[in-house]
Amino acid sequence: MNILAYIVWLGDTVGQQNRKSKAVFSIFLPGEVMFMKVHVISTYVPAKCGIAEYASDLVKALENIGVEVNVIAVDQGVEHLTYPSNVSYVIKRDSEQDYIEAAEYVNSEGADVVLIQHEYGIFGGRWGCHLLHFMEKVDAPLVTTLHTVIPPLDDFMDEVTQRILELSNVTTVMSRGSLRVLHECYDIDGCNVRIVPHGVRFIQTEGKDCIKAKLGISNRFIMSTIGFLSPNKGIEYAIMALPKIKRYVSNILYLIVGTVHPKQKQTHGDSYYKKLVNLAEDLKVKDQVLFINAFPEKENYVRYIVASDVIVLPYTNEMQVSSGFLAHALSYGKAIVSTPFVHAKDLLSNGRGLLCKFKDPDSVADAVIKLAGDQDLRAEIETKALRYGLRFKWENVAEVLLRIFMEASLRREKTYVIPAYAQESQRIY
Repeated sequence: MNILAYIVWLGDTVGQQNRKSKAVFSIFLPGEVMFMKVHVISTYVPAKCGIAEYASDLVKALENIGVEVNVIAVDQGVEHLTYPSNVSYVIKRDSEQDYIEAAEYVNSEGADVVLIQHEYGIFGGRWGCHLLHFMEKVDAPLVTTLHTVIPPLDDFMDEVTQRILELSNVTTVMSRGSLRVLHECYDIDGCNVRIVPHGVRFIQTEGKDCIKAKLGISNRFIMSTIGFLSPNKGIEYAIMALPKIKRYVSNILYLIVGTVHPKQKQTHGDSYYKKLVNLAEDLKVKDQVLFINAFPEKENYVRYIVASDVIVLPYTNEMQVSSGFLAHALSYGKAIVSTPFVHAKDLLSNGRGLLCKFKDPDSVADAVIKLAGDQDLRAEIETKALRYGLRFKWENVAEVLLRIFMEASLRREKTYVIPAYAQESQRIY
C-alpha cells in the first residue's frame, strides 16, 4: 500500500480534570500488505438503487487494495434478486430477527471492521431503527457512512440517529455541509467524524463527439440530467427553462436519462415520468427533450455524462448532502449548473460550477445560456472540475477508508475520544 506511516493518537480520560495521552504508531513499509477482513452492510447489486451501486464500486475498490470483503445485503423485498457470490448473508429489510442473527453471524465469522452504508429508508423499522439491533450486538468495530444528514424531523428520528452515531466508532460523511449539520443538530463529539468524498470509477470511453454521433445528436448542445427520476430531482424546472433557453441556444437538447425509482414506482407508478413527458408537450419543447427511459448501467452512465456539454442538477432538497451524479460529473470535467443544495455548494465552490435558484426555471435558463454562449468560461469551469475531481477516484477513497478502518480497530471502546490537540488534523482526509 502507499501509506508510509500512519499515526493515531489515543487519549485516555482519567477523572474529570486529568487527561493523559499516548501515541500508538502503526508503520507500513512500501510494498507491505496488511490483511484486513471487513463486512459491508448495505443494499447491493443487482438491486436498482444508488446505494447498491455505490456499495458495489466500494467493495471492488477495497478488494483491489487487498481487503477481504464480505457483503451483508439488506433486501428491500421489492423484487426477487440473485446476489453475487461475495454476498455472504442477506437481511430481509423488515425482519427484526434478521438483524440480530446477522450480528451473530458476523461475530461467529470474525471481522476487523464492519462498514455500514446508512440511508434512511433502506433499513426496517421507523427511521431504520431495526439497524440498532445489529449495531448493539456486533462485536467488531463499526464504521458508518451517512449518505443523508438532515436535521431530525421528529424526536424518534433524533433518538435513532443519535444512537447510530454513539454506536459507531467512526462515522464518515461526504461533505463539509454534512459535518456542519451533525454539529448543529446532534449531540456529538465531532472528533470521530471524518469527511470521505463520494468515490468515482473512471471508465475509458470514446470522446464526446464520437458518442454524440452514435446517439444521433451530433449537432446539438446537450444539457443532461442522469439517474433515477423522482420529484426531488426537480427535472420539471429544467424543462420549464427550455422555452427561454431555445430562444438563445437554437440547437439545445435536454437529455433525461433514467427510470422512476423502484420505491417511487411502487407507490406512484410512472406518474412522475408521465408528468415530465406531458410538460414537454404542453410547453412545445418536445423536440428539445430526449427521454431515455432506462436505468443506465455504469458504462452507459459515464458515456451520457461524457456526451454532455452541460450537466444540470435542479434538485429541490436543500439538505441533500451527497450526490453520486454530481461527483461523477465533476470528476469527468463537466460544466455543471446546480441548485445550491449542501453537496453542490461544497463541490462547486471556487468557480467549479454555476449555482441557480431552487424551483426557478429562469435561473436555470440564465446559467445554461451563459455557459452555451461563453466557451472560455465553460472551458475554465471544466478544467477546475477535472482537477478537483481526481480526489474522488475510488482507489484514493479506498486507501482513505483503510486508514479509517485501522483507526476504528483501535477504538473498540465506543466512548473513546481523541484528545483536543489531535482533533483538527484527524477530522478531514
